This record gives sequence, structure tokens and C-alpha cells, in this order.
Amino acid sequence: MSRQSNLAKIHIAKKDLGMADDAYRAMLLDVAKVDSASKLDFHGQYAVLQRLKELGWKPTRGLKVGVTGRKSGKTYAQKKSQGDKIRALWIELHNLGIVKDKSEAALMAYIKRMTQGKFEAPQFCDQDTASRIIESLKQWKRRAQ
Repeated sequence: MSRQSNLAKIHIAKKDLGMADDAYRAMLLDVAKVDSASKLDFHGQYAVLQRLKELGWKPTRGLKVGVTGRKSGKTYAQKKSQGDKIRALWIELHNLGIVKDKSEAALMAYIKRMTQGKFEAPQFCDQDTASRIIESLKQWKRRAQ
């Protein structure tokens, strides 16, 4: 693969995973000791792509934005991830006065605490963990109301 193609894949994966810029740059620092994908050499690109796959990114071939999914009827660009649901609940809890800090950093700390450090952000969680976090946020909301 060419350098440009690998960089494109890295940026597509970042977008597909819904990674916040600070989480993305932290991952680059952790994996390849750089703060920008443009500074990656071939081995760094490969390592970053591997980490993105570990975080749940699944490369697709030729999938075009706007193509309709069979079961949902939504386009792939319209589908919301469980990470989006977690963020929405977090902001809703803040708006209700239950959560004091609605920042991404506070949410990331909550995710890390709930997963005993296994995951650092909602977009990195596997499906079972994300479902458990969603349910815990819903229960927190019910208890507070």
C-alpha cells in the first residue's frame, strides 16, 4: 500500500470510529510516538492501522456513503453508533443537572472507570461493554429523577 492510501485509511478509521481529536492524537502518541499521522513512517502507519482495527474499525471495500443498509433502511452515513448513544445520554444527564461536567474528558474518565481501564472512550468499547454503559447511564437517570 502507498503512503497516501494508508494515511487515507487512518483518517477514514478515525471518522468511522467517531474518535475525538484529542483521543485520536493520544492514540497516535501511544502507538507511534507522533502527534500527527503525516509524521508516521511505514511501520508507524501499520501499527496505527492495527490499533484502529483492535478498537473495532472494520475496513470496507468500495462501500459508498449513501448506500442503504438492508435491515435498517438507513444509509450507512446515518447510522448512529453506541458511542453516540453514550455521549447523548451523558449530555442529557448534564442537562438534567445529574452530571456536573459534560466534557469529553469527564466522559472518558467515566468510561475508563466503568471498564476498569480496558476502554478509554465510548467509540472504543465493544458492543457488550457499550450496552452495559448505556444501561448504567439510563439507570442513573431513573434513580436521579
